[in-house]
Amino acid sequence: MRKIMLLAALIFIAATPLLAHEDTSFNSVKTSAVINTYYLPQNMHVLIDTNQNTPLQTLKGSYFQHLDEFPKLRIPKHFMIDGYMYLIFWFVNDEAIERSFYFTAGNFATETFLYKRDSTDQFWVEIETVLADYNEQAYRKLTIEAQKEMALLVKVKFAKTAVSILRPYLIDTYFFKYHLTEVRSKLFGLDIITYILSGVLLMMLLFSLANYVQTKKREFLYYSVYALCVAALLSLKAVYFGLSTPFTVLYEEYIDYALLIVGYIFYLSFTRMFLNTPKHYPGLNKLFIGAEVILGIFLISFSFMFFTGQHFKMLDNTENYSKYFMIFLGITYVVLGISHKNRLMNFLVAGNIANLLFSGFSQYIIIAPTSSLIPKSGLLKQSLLYFEIGIFLELVLFLLGLVYKNKVELIEKVKMDEVLKQEAKKQEYEKEIAVLRAQQDERIRISADMHDELGSGVTAIRLLSEIAMQKTKQQPMTEISKISNSANELMSKMNGIIWSMNPGNDTLSSTLAYIRSNASEYLTNLNMDYTITIPPDVPMIELSGVKRRNIFLVVKESLNNILKHANASNVKIIVSYTHHLEIQIVDNGKGINKEKLNEFGNGLKNMQRRMENIGGTFTIKTENGTTVILKLPMTDAHI
Repeated sequence: MRKIMLLAALIFIAATPLLAHEDTSFNSVKTSAVINTYYLPQNMHVLIDTNQNTPLQTLKGSYFQHLDEFPKLRIPKHFMIDGYMYLIFWFVNDEAIERSFYFTAGNFATETFLYKRDSTDQFWVEIETVLADYNEQAYRKLTIEAQKEMALLVKVKFAKTAVSILRPYLIDTYFFKYHLTEVRSKLFGLDIITYILSGVLLMMLLFSLANYVQTKKREFLYYSVYALCVAALLSLKAVYFGLSTPFTVLYEEYIDYALLIVGYIFYLSFTRMFLNTPKHYPGLNKLFIGAEVILGIFLISFSFMFFTGQHFKMLDNTENYSKYFMIFLGITYVVLGISHKNRLMNFLVAGNIANLLFSGFSQYIIIAPTSSLIPKSGLLKQSLLYFEIGIFLELVLFLLGLVYKNKVELIEKVKMDEVLKQEAKKQEYEKEIAVLRAQQDERIRISADMHDELGSGVTAIRLLSEIAMQKTKQQPMTEISKISNSANELMSKMNGIIWSMNPGNDTLSSTLAYIRSNASEYLTNLNMDYTITIPPDVPMIELSGVKRRNIFLVVKESLNNILKHANASNVKIIVSYTHHLEIQIVDNGKGINKEKLNEFGNGLKNMQRRMENIGGTFTIKTENGTTVILKLPMTDAHI
């Protein structure tokens, strides 16, 4: 009720004469007292025209409210901004020379008109003023002649922003540039912090764009837009702080809010993509999408009201409600994030907590600047500082989360690559197995065909040659005997080929058993003493057909050499197995004269080459006979 009565008194227009300068309620401002700058509240009265329709010439009343009656000049914003404000004070040049000054009602005064009484003291006439240099529209230059006095009426309107505040000053023209510097110095070094943080955000912008180009992941594109909006928000605030240019006014009225909302919308989109909420957190994903829509509605509503000239109270309420909504959304996100207990989400939640706390305190400084919780002066009084601290902590925690996510993705990628490699190896093994099976099937088919077709033919030749030999027993024919021997020899070789081609014989034990069988038969036919020693526990190790055949042929050739050249009466075949297969063929013959090795032709060379081809060795020793040593490295798996 008291406020209503006060406001009614402020807009009431009385019919009494203009206050005389002799009235003690008006303390005249003397030019001699204006040294550099002069703060006017103690000399000034105010009238707020909330309806914006008060005729200028009717301002003859004396019910202007003294500024001292408004605590710390905190006039309600919607009364001060939505309408015109009238200020009145007495100005006296008590010096012998003409003086010029700049007048300002505050940094965000967008319209300023100065009036004085005409010569009849009946009407207000506008004083011709000059805008200040540097395009500072909140400042008006005025001149007062020597030994003159005047009642100055100021008609002023402020920008539609919560930072608008009534700070009336008179500034000596020579001190104007220093005054602007002094106003800007109230950042107390915060501009340096802001520029550094803006630079970091721009680096994050480039980093995110580079990641987007490389990975095509949309979250990095969204984060780059968010970083751009926040960097622009902070850097423009620092660059234009304390200035009253048209762009500064537009920035404070609209651009900073638009950057804040757009940046937050893209941050929500980034969070959804970064955490893959559509897949992992459907409820949180719906919350974020709904929040993006609501914030978009806030921005559209604010833009419509701003560009259609709606009252500041509606703009201010829309801005505040949207910030309260972001605080509510942040709290909800923190609660849900903690409940999910996801380590990656925890990084973003921690950043959101930091941003929430410091941004909330920054907003508290704006709406309650006189609170005892807020330092009275210095860097810690700046609301922007706490907002920037929140942004910085959120940035640090985001980078930690990104490092963690990259680590997890790298591990997953390595696992996936390993799975793909194993799958590729499996497919390769399956192909090899299929090829081996096909080869084995072909070997079985060829060995069967040889046994059935060639074997039967060679057997028939052998039988026919023996019948022919019986019939020509009275008159033997050497050709028939040769045919029979060749048939027998061919049958033996063919059996060896069939044996080597049959996959069923691809084991070490089968190889040793075949060697023993053939060697026994061969040496028995020669009426030669022999012993064959094979370990009883020969392991079931796979031995390919090529290796089996080469070993058998080398052993067979060794026995043939004993028959042809050694004149031996006893032969020993000793087989041993540790980590390699070793076969010794020992005879008690005359040995091999190294000077007559050429007598053996290419036989020894072929035997050595056969063993080398399968990774083995071939050695001959001559001592009380001849010892042939065959060695083949082996493993317990596949040879």
